[in-house]
Amino acid sequence: MDNQNNVLAEKPEEPKSKGQLDNYFQYVMQTIKEPGHLLSGEAKGKHQFGLITIIAFLGLILLSNVVGIFRYLDGLRYFGFGDYFDYFESTISYGVALALLMLVFQNMASKNGNNYDYNFFFEKFGSLLVIPSLLLVISIPLELLDVTIHSWFSSLAYTLLELAVFLTSYLFIAKNNIKTAILFVAGFYFVYRIIYLIL
Repeated sequence: MDNQNNVLAEKPEEPKSKGQLDNYFQYVMQTIKEPGHLLSGEAKGKHQFGLITIIAFLGLILLSNVVGIFRYLDGLRYFGFGDYFDYFESTISYGVALALLMLVFQNMASKNGNNYDYNFFFEKFGSLLVIPSLLLVISIPLELLDVTIHSWFSSLAYTLLELAVFLTSYLFIAKNNIKTAILFVAGFYFVYRIIYLIL
């Protein structure tokens, strides 16, 4: 009898979690309303949405860079390969730095005896990039309209990116060690800058 009650008590929760996984909009709303829910030490099975958010964030960085050319009429008169590549540099640099970060996170987690895999970090880190992505979505049309406050939104987005690096390392890798978490942020920043300089 007790087993039947346990099964009945668990059944209503399953459809709800499945519904949230099927809808990216619900995932975004849940991340904004209950960020702590996704930042627990347990995997919630939302790694695919986290990965989509990371990729979308990189795409928005590229779009934000490309949009800059429309603010200058002279920039529309000539398009060479070098000009195109300039707009990819920042996106490539962030993409490589984030890929290396995921690699380091998973490697450090396994060394610390945690069974966190790449999907776990896609889920956690991706959820932290939801708000930065929304800020870039706001800044892009403002930049097109030449509204000067667009830089406020984009600057805050990049600041929250570094905060996402800090929180992920602080909560799951460094385990409440602020110094180590700060080192992760500094390492991520320097890797990004070095790659950007090389390109």
